[in-house]
Amino acid sequence: MRLKELAADRSARGLPDLALIVLAEDAEAVAANEQLHRVVARQYLVRLLRGVKRLREDHPGASEPARVLELVDGWEVDEALTWAVRPDVTGWTWRSTMSDANPAQLLDQLGRCLAAEQPQVSVHLGPRRTAAPVITTGAGARSAQLFAWACEGDEDPLDLTAERAGAFAARVRDGADALAAVWPEGRDMAAIDIQAFAALGNHRGLRPLNFSIHGLRGLVLTSERPAYMLAQTLVHEATHQRFSGILDCVAVVRNPQATHHSPFVDAERPLGHILHGILSFINDVHAADRHLRTESDPLERGRLERYCALKTDQLRVAEKNLLEVAEPTEHGARIIAGCREAISRLNHA
Repeated sequence: MRLKELAADRSARGLPDLALIVLAEDAEAVAANEQLHRVVARQYLVRLLRGVKRLREDHPGASEPARVLELVDGWEVDEALTWAVRPDVTGWTWRSTMSDANPAQLLDQLGRCLAAEQPQVSVHLGPRRTAAPVITTGAGARSAQLFAWACEGDEDPLDLTAERAGAFAARVRDGADALAAVWPEGRDMAAIDIQAFAALGNHRGLRPLNFSIHGLRGLVLTSERPAYMLAQTLVHEATHQRFSGILDCVAVVRNPQATHHSPFVDAERPLGHILHGILSFINDVHAADRHLRTESDPLERGRLERYCALKTDQLRVAEKNLLEVAEPTEHGARIIAGCREAISRLNHA
């Protein structure tokens, strides 16, 4: 591939209609997310190449930058895009832009990103997808580095033994299977957006404990819960990943510093955070509603009905609050239109 041509293109050309990626209702939505994922990967590849070239100029004798440029120059475009958007590689790309970045550490970290590594334990989320590894410190240099970066999030992940990681992966696979059984397009969408997992503790019991870290693209941290709850987690976190990718490419509002009350956390939040919540809970409720249609246990039906009613109410409040202050860009207007359409079809009260 031609690095010089690629590194000159920081545009967001090729973005799909962003209204389509709000909810995986059909194959067209899944295809639109594939298209979005490719644009996001191109953005990260461009940023990565610029970071590598800066490092090479500062340290002309270092082998790691030269190896990256040689590898990428020999790859097909799809191979380079897949590598550039891996969570450990996006983590390095973000760090390479920090003003206080340590060059020696950047070189060491880049070397780890280049290390050949076979995952010890992984989760296969969908057809034609690379299995998503469960990261631990004992799974290799790449995994250990990503694990260390994941510890910078809201809660430290668990450093599982291979046996426990296998059990965790089995639970996540059960969640993916439960999702595919009631909403195959939702599973296919999540399989595009999620590339790795880290385990969190179960100290919250059945209450959700899951999050993503913006700079570690595709990494999802979650506790173990029943399969249908993990199905909700998969689409919820995949949607956070998807919207983060959009924010990496284009602005969605002209007044990003504006804030309003978010009913999801009962606090004042920037508009981007509110949109993150709206998009993720639209998909979360949709997954819960799909499972509700097949659930025969009265207790579980009651729990799901209450959950869907609560989140539907919060979504309507969040939509109203967002519309009161947001000044959407053209791309933002399409996302908001897709959100409003999806919320209008919710029938939980």
